Amino acid sequence: MSSKIILGTAKFGISGYGFSSGNHYSSTHELLQKAKELGVDTLDTSPRYGDAEKQIGDYHKCNPNSFKVCSKVDGLMPNDVHSERNIFRSVEKTITLSCVSQIEILYLHQNELDIISDHNILEALVKIKESGIVKKVGTSVYSPGECEFSLNSDVYDVIQAPISILDTYMYSKLIEMNRNKNEIIARSVFLQGTLFNREDIRNKIKQAEPMLEYLDQVDCLVKKYGSNLLSLACSFVLTLPHVTNFIVGTASLQNLVRIVGAAGVNIPGELFVEVKALSNQYKEWGNPRNW
Repeated sequence: MSSKIILGTAKFGISGYGFSSGNHYSSTHELLQKAKELGVDTLDTSPRYGDAEKQIGDYHKCNPNSFKVCSKVDGLMPNDVHSERNIFRSVEKTITLSCVSQIEILYLHQNELDIISDHNILEALVKIKESGIVKKVGTSVYSPGECEFSLNSDVYDVIQAPISILDTYMYSKLIEMNRNKNEIIARSVFLQGTLFNREDIRNKIKQAEPMLEYLDQVDCLVKKYGSNLLSLACSFVLTLPHVTNFIVGTASLQNLVRIVGAAGVNIPGELFVEVKALSNQYKEWGNPRNW
């Protein structure tokens, strides 16, 4: 089950990213070593994440070929004839920094429709796959329109989407009904850590009241079925038939161990059904950009 977990590395280079659990941050080397021991074999990174790619590379210099690396390309413009050059340069830099020979998945780190549908960008993505330095290409979507376009595109192999016990709106409306064979990777599984940081919700999120009311309903279900919140959060997304993997971002060794353990817990079928019914309604607060 640990091979279904992709370790997100935003916190490697941006220590204040998301809502922290308060647990002690481990060194990157220590964390990656434990991830490898636990069977986690893929990392999700980006040039946006400070020096995260370099930290991965520093680990790989001592431990070659330990992880598959998924990264992103940024700073693209619509109708830009230089898109191909810019994408290749970005990927080559990531490969050098991360000390890998190939990028497992290259995502566009811009989700806007005029970027993910741009003909220059799409042609460049096809070429970079053909070159062999990228295995698959994908999008990281925030809206139903972006998700629908990605699902129907012949170019994108992978779609990264917000899917969690808090939010399966896009999954239920689009992904679940789609017959294409895209890989679906769940992100925002803990909604940037808010799931376990209720006080931060009250202090930092303008839609705190409806969010906390929803979490109270989830807490009641967890109690009703004798489960626990972390196991439910991890196992729920992996129980969804079209989800192939999920991303968790942490810089804490303690948290990583707990997450890997929780992902292997089976949840009762009745609990899954009740949470699915709750989570598939649209929620404004389900998108962190609206906070």
